[in-house]
Amino acid sequence: MRETFSLAWQNPWVRLAVYLALGLLLAWLLAWVAAKARMALTIVGLSFILSYLASPVVRWFEERRLTRALGVVAVFVGGLFFLGLATVLLLGMTSQLSRFLVNLPAILAPLEGWVQQLPDRLGQVPLPPLLREALAQATGNLELLLEVFTQTLLRGLQSLLAQGGGNLLNFFAALLGGAFQLLTVITLSIYLLYDLPRIGAQLFTFIPRPYQPRAAELLEKADRAFGGYVRGTILGALANAGLVTLAMYLSFGPFQGFSGEVLTQSMVLGFLAFIFSFVPVIGVLISAVPALLLALPLGLGPLLVVALALWICNQLQGVIWPLIMRQTTSLHP
Repeated sequence: MRETFSLAWQNPWVRLAVYLALGLLLAWLLAWVAAKARMALTIVGLSFILSYLASPVVRWFEERRLTRALGVVAVFVGGLFFLGLATVLLLGMTSQLSRFLVNLPAILAPLEGWVQQLPDRLGQVPLPPLLREALAQATGNLELLLEVFTQTLLRGLQSLLAQGGGNLLNFFAALLGGAFQLLTVITLSIYLLYDLPRIGAQLFTFIPRPYQPRAAELLEKADRAFGGYVRGTILGALANAGLVTLAMYLSFGPFQGFSGEVLTQSMVLGFLAFIFSFVPVIGVLISAVPALLLALPLGLGPLLVVALALWICNQLQGVIWPLIMRQTTSLHP
């Protein structure tokens, strides 16, 4: 029997079939384990990503001869502050959206009145009958379009805020429901961030010694390229949020007063700019819409000021973002 197996094993096709069967079995086992432990693997993966992204802050403390533990504590406190600020700003965004829904008819009332008075204004100008009839028909179509747009927008916002807050409150409930997972991610991130050099050195020993110098070079390039790009994107989004917050506070302040409410509103708009900074191309346009809608009931002057401030922020971000990327990825801006 053993000789028969030995003779069969010498056949390369038999070995290939056995290796393929073992590989498929191993892949099935890994998929089964991943499906059963998906939540745990997700938590570990998020913890590793957070610790990896925050590692430059800890290295900054170590370069100044401070303890690594102090850097980890600074990252932890900063992360808690960011989470608390994000929660407050999201609640403020919900309040702003509810207030906008209530004031929407009053906001659109001047525009509707202007459209309704358009035929009378055109009647004072001598025009050919054919052109006058075409303008009257276009005015009626514009008024109908505006009415349909208003009703559609109202229905959309009401469905969003229905059932005691609608989808946003459901989102907050799901966010609070995942507090335990978030706490677990933070705890694991702290341990990984503190022991990240030791873990990396231990994993590095699995690479054969002749290939370790090459592997170290490749890992350094990958860290500079991928990690630097991700960190640069986050820093650029934070810079955009700061610019928009300052610009909106200076834009709305002269018309609404430099009060705490205006500052909170500006921070909410800055937080939206931070979120949509990760959306290519259209993210800038989407983040500008709430600011323009809030400026609309203040009149044409404030609306133009806000639009100009947003345009200046966009131009400045086009200068700041490449400079940040140059520092994080060593690429020419």
